[in-house]
Amino acid sequence: MGRSGYHLETGAYWLLYVVSLSGALLHWRLGNALFAALCGGVAVFSVLLIGRVGIFAAPQER
Repeated sequence: MGRSGYHLETGAYWLLYVVSLSGALLHWRLGNALFAALCGGVAVFSVLLIGRVGIFAAPQER
């Protein structure tokens, strides 16, 4: 994957993080603990994906 693919993938994971974190906060505020936990879990998973992309990227792509 080239440099633009790296940025596209990282951007997609950041978008997933932002949307899932805001969803978790919204569901928590509305009292829906099940969906808040589900969205929170997805947010944690997206952070792991962001870290994986950064670790496995070639040195010139970081």
